[in-house]
Amino acid sequence: MGILKITTIACAVGLGMSGAAQAVTITTTDDATTLVNTILGAGVTVVGTPTYTGNTTQSGTFTGGAAEVGFASGIVMSTGNANDIPGPNNNSIETRGVGNTFDDDINTSLGTAGAAEITNSFDASVLEFDFQFGDGSIGGEVNFAFVFASEEYIDFIDTSFNDEFQLLVDGVNLGTIGGSDVNINNINDVANSGSYINNVENTDGIPVAGLNIGFDGLTSVLIASSGLLGPGVHTAKFIIADVADGQLDAGVFIQAGTFNPDNPNDLPVPEIPVPAALPLFLSGLAGIRFLRRRRKQA
Repeated sequence: MGILKITTIACAVGLGMSGAAQAVTITTTDDATTLVNTILGAGVTVVGTPTYTGNTTQSGTFTGGAAEVGFASGIVMSTGNANDIPGPNNNSIETRGVGNTFDDDINTSLGTAGAAEITNSFDASVLEFDFQFGDGSIGGEVNFAFVFASEEYIDFIDTSFNDEFQLLVDGVNLGTIGGSDVNINNINDVANSGSYINNVENTDGIPVAGLNIGFDGLTSVLIASSGLLGPGVHTAKFIIADVADGQLDAGVFIQAGTFNPDNPNDLPVPEIPVPAALPLFLSGLAGIRFLRRRRKQA
């Protein structure tokens, strides 16, 4: 099995321009067949019946995502209530690495189980299905376009509250970037910064995208590509989970029709230039105090 290669694609991001953009519209569903059929492309055949594990409002289909996510439609899986994802983001000023949950607007602790594949996880949303290429007599590779997002940005970067997304094919986690898992500590304003989009005002001078979406931070569009898989039946498992506690939701958006064997350069991801970011200068905050995170019992 080959190693997943993740490529960053330019995402439609504007500073303070998202008000004119079409809002993301989410239709929640926990029907696994609906979710899989939305992302499945030509050349890949589902074998058997897909399964979904999670709350009924944790996942769904979406439209109107071009400006806010980087592609127009697909599915979303979250660790909370997916209905809370559309913007605007009304959070107040945050500071990198200084936790504060008092005004976070995507924050549903479901009290449900995590995933065995992600250590110390909670509120997992898991989509799993078997697939083959054509009639199963040939091999191939699979590719898909996705965006990871989390409300843990930016104030819980480099802490234990490290929400994570995984893609497992045949039991092996291929969801990595630069050899590291896709989570907030590995994609942010410092680590793999070219793939990070900040969406919350802050004291650190990190440019704010002003997207009409509730998450405080997200990645640009990433293309995941497996190596060559042999003939026969394979298993795909998509997992998004909170880490360390169930508060502050995370989500993953997967583009419609992109789970397919096409060359990743042929995937239908719009290459939209990212506008030049304007630095954010904030004053009068030198005396800001370190805020400890007040967490509820799960």
